Amino acid sequence: MNEDRIKAFDESVKSASKLLKNFSSRRATIVHHNDADGVASGAVLRRGLEREGFAVEHIPLERLHPSYLPKIHTIDRKLILYSDLGASLETLIGQSKREESLVLILDHHPSFEPLASNIVHVNPEGFGIDGDRSCAAATVAYFFAQALNPQNEDLAFLAVLGALGDGQVVEGRMIGLNARALEEGRKQGSIEIQEDAENDSYRFKLFGGEGGMEVVRSLSSLSVNGYYRKMAEWAVEACLEGYRESHRKAIREMNELQEDRFEKELQRLREGALSVEGEIQWMDVEDRFYPLGVKSIGTFCGLLRTWDRIDSSRYLLGFQNHPQENPYLGFLDAREVKASMRVPPALLHGVEKGLKPDLTEILPPAAREVGGFAEGCHRYSAACTIPWEKKKDLILSLSTRIREWERK
Repeated sequence: MNEDRIKAFDESVKSASKLLKNFSSRRATIVHHNDADGVASGAVLRRGLEREGFAVEHIPLERLHPSYLPKIHTIDRKLILYSDLGASLETLIGQSKREESLVLILDHHPSFEPLASNIVHVNPEGFGIDGDRSCAAATVAYFFAQALNPQNEDLAFLAVLGALGDGQVVEGRMIGLNARALEEGRKQGSIEIQEDAENDSYRFKLFGGEGGMEVVRSLSSLSVNGYYRKMAEWAVEACLEGYRESHRKAIREMNELQEDRFEKELQRLREGALSVEGEIQWMDVEDRFYPLGVKSIGTFCGLLRTWDRIDSSRYLLGFQNHPQENPYLGFLDAREVKASMRVPPALLHGVEKGLKPDLTEILPPAAREVGGFAEGCHRYSAACTIPWEKKKDLILSLSTRIREWERK
């Protein structure tokens, strides 16, 4: 990796950490994504801030909706950190920021917004470092915490856990800033690599030597499947203290619930519920996954991308209705759906060769065109929120953009 880029990123992290340490308020609000990477990053920031004497409040979110911003940026919240989200709404966050507050975005998703001058945004993508493969949100949070206090080197394992949660393993290994965090975790003794362990070689001391992918699945059972039961907080606790018996019981319960919902939906797909329009294959689970969180449609699409009944050469799109009640921020007066996209293996090869557009090139503008907004967008996995009645319009817009890209 380019050393100049890493140095510039490190300087950005150090500058942001100094601003936080010198800020007058000692009460911090961490707004973070509720997937495994978001939960790990939230846990890193919580421990790092608590060690500096901050009282910490968590607001885990499935998505950062514009209507949530006034509920987040209240008069009593002076210090707000966004982790694993925020890049896609930087302009609106800047507009929502109160004059006397300090707002930091620690993200790894590409930003499609102009930089807001009144907030601090630390993002590897801004320095030409690939946030898809070499730097997870938890890795950004880790190096930020390390800049706050070298004692936080003991949190390196959470960076690796976040990277695993976001699928940032390249040809069987960590690369870039993730690899740097991995090496520090190994020195600390919090991570071991078991070379003969098939597909799950990273072992975590806090979780009794359990493999990283198994830990990710367990955390996701709490934070994603149990989101509407406020179990995301339990996932943060588990990242810092390990599992309690109540955690394990909840994990088993939510795993069984996901297995039931997914199997029923797979049967619907076997019976012809998967539609094809041009280069897009899509399904709509409506409310059938509830009470699982809406991240579930992304998990489901991730499983489907290698299913033998999927056309591996077409983009995969899934819809899931958003509940209008958020367990942390209250009622949302809008009927909306989450749209989640994945790139199956054959199509991925085409994207890598420059024959097809990646998702960052088609989904954010298509979402805006139909009155929605992009969320966490990577090149091979992406999501957006759109009005409920605009599903067919999104498919049409995506198809148009794919054709336009191919004509260039």
